[in-house]
This record gives sequence, C-alpha cells and structure tokens, in this order.
Amino acid sequence: MNVFWGAFDLITALYWLSIVVLWFRFMKTIPVFGVTDCSYDEAIYPSLTVIVPACNEEKSIEQAVRQLINQDYPQLEVIVVNDRSSDNTGALLENLKVQYPQLKVLTICDLPSNWLGKNHAIYQGVKEATGEWLLFTDADVMFSPKSLKKTVGYALEHTLDHLTIAPDLYYGGVFYRAFLAYFSFAVTATVMLTKKVGVGAFNLVKKSVYNEIGGYEAIAMKVADDMSLGTLVVNKGYKQGLGLSGKGFITVKWYENLFIMLKGIEKNQFGYFNYSVFTTFGVCLYILLVSVYPFFGLFFGPMWARALCSISVLSLFAVYNRLSKLIDISRSFVIFHPISALLYLGAVINSTVKTLNRGGIEWRGIVYSLKELKKYSI
Repeated sequence: MNVFWGAFDLITALYWLSIVVLWFRFMKTIPVFGVTDCSYDEAIYPSLTVIVPACNEEKSIEQAVRQLINQDYPQLEVIVVNDRSSDNTGALLENLKVQYPQLKVLTICDLPSNWLGKNHAIYQGVKEATGEWLLFTDADVMFSPKSLKKTVGYALEHTLDHLTIAPDLYYGGVFYRAFLAYFSFAVTATVMLTKKVGVGAFNLVKKSVYNEIGGYEAIAMKVADDMSLGTLVVNKGYKQGLGLSGKGFITVKWYENLFIMLKGIEKNQFGYFNYSVFTTFGVCLYILLVSVYPFFGLFFGPMWARALCSISVLSLFAVYNRLSKLIDISRSFVIFHPISALLYLGAVINSTVKTLNRGGIEWRGIVYSLKELKKYSI
C-alpha cells in the first residue's frame, strides 16, 4: 500500500509541476487590458452592435446602458432585449430610449419551446443587429471609456474572429475571494488544455463568423452559452483570443457572497460535463486526488511522501502568487485551495443530483427537461 501511495504522490507532484509550468507559459500569452492603455485611434473601426439580454436587471441596467452609449466608438449600435422582466427594467429602458434615440429596445413576452431564455433573447437581438461585429454582454457589466475601441482594435490587430475577456470582479470576504482564485485557476487551466473559451461578460465575434457557426440557434438549450459559443468558433476552425480585464476596465459584481455564488453556478455544472454521470464522477475523483489529497498528505505517511506532497502544494503556491498580481487576492489563499475544491465539488454533486431528480434544470421559474438539453451537445 505504501508503494502505491508513494507512486501516486510522485505522479501527483510531477503532474502539478508540469501543469504549473505550462500554465505560466500560457498566462504570458494572455493580454491584460487596462484603463490607461493606448487606444487604437488610427484604426478604421468596423460597425459594432452590442447586444444586452436583460431579465429583471433594474439595479444595474441604467448604468450599464449609459456606459455603453457614451463610448466613443464611431459606429456603435446598442440593443437591449428586455426578456420577460417583471420588475422595473422595462420602464427604465423606455426612459433611456427617450434620452438616447440610438438605443434599440426589444421586448420579449413569451419564451418559445426548446429555448433557454437568455439564449433566445440574444438570438432575437442578433436578428435586429446591423453591425459587422457583435458583442454579447450582460446587463450588470460596466465598461470603462474607450474599452470598446481597445478591444475591437486588438481583435483587428491580431486578426481574431472571436475575442472574449474575463472581467474584473468586485470581491467579497476572504472565503469568497479564495474561491474566486481557485475558480480562476481552474478555468484558465481548462482553457489552456482545451484551447476553447467564452466569457458571458464579453463575447466579441464577427457577425459573418457567428452566422457560419450556426449562431445561437445551434446552442439554443446550452446553459453554458458563453463557453458553447467559444467552442463552436474553435470547432469550425476560426481564430479565438482570450484577454483579462485590468482593474476597472470591464467590471462586474458577479455574486453578493460565496453562498449565493455556489447556488448560482449550481445549475450549470452538470451541463458543463454534457449531463454525463460518468464524466462528472471522473471530474469529482480528479478534484479529490489532485486538489485535496496533497494538502492532507502533508501530515500523514513517511517523510519522503510528505515531501512529494509539499512539491504539489508549493507548485500551487506559485500559481496563487501569480494570481495575486492579477486579481484582488492574497498568495496565502493557497491554504484555502482544498476547501475551495471541496466547495466546488459540492456544487457539482448538488447540480448533478438535483438535475437527475428533477429530470432537468430549473432556470428563472422554468424547468427544462434533461432529454431536450442533451440534444444540444457540442
């Protein structure tokens, strides 16, 4: 048994060393956009349509729309799709239309079958779009001045077909920020391995490419619509880019606290694994073995086994040290890594059990059957 665990400790240590080295190389290739960056003022900008789906977004919609409308982008169209809101979102949008005649507001009262609400709202917005490029964003995302020029200019300079940017997040308490650090590393490491990415806060894509890949009709029932769009782009052979938002460039308050965040991501997690119990089980086992076990292994077994586990933990410390320079976390949050991993594991298991028991997912009061959801695998 000692031989088995010794071999496993060695494999885990080598695994983390290789993953971290690859991750550092990968992160060097990702641009960080800042509010003080030089803009691409000499560029000839294509027309751009920003599409914002909004369902009960009265707290943020007014500020978000104003920041978009007040961008200095030369050929800008903003379309907000009011998707069956029951709060004051509709009234706020009507007031904004009076102030900004260039703002287009679409109102959806009913959701057709075989569509998720947000996906359908974006689909309807695209039908009215006139821009050569499309930007899909959320109603609580805030844009700094010139951010559209900078991002479109970057996409043009690097001949991209799709550019997605991870936003700057407002942060909460220690455990929340520690979980965000874990989540950020997990996502970037996954992107590094799969070469496919999409972020709901900022998905910029050529309209011609959007049409070629089948658009939102192809992902009508995908709960992770942002990642699904990015996957389609890469699968069809188009060029994709990922960027990070520096402080204040593109910002969003994702969730109020850690508990709400875990509840919020719960609905998506089983869907990320294409509703496969086998795949989900494999992911859970992987998380336990590589993200939790090394921390416990520091305190058990012979010294050489503990030393191997320490290599894994020190490799992760290097990751958190790098992340502390990018987002508002401390490198010491590495000690919360196994706790964050277990919390994520709980969200995955909860998502799987609830989806299977319910026979589907519940989103904004509507239950979507698992049978229909599985039809839209990519």
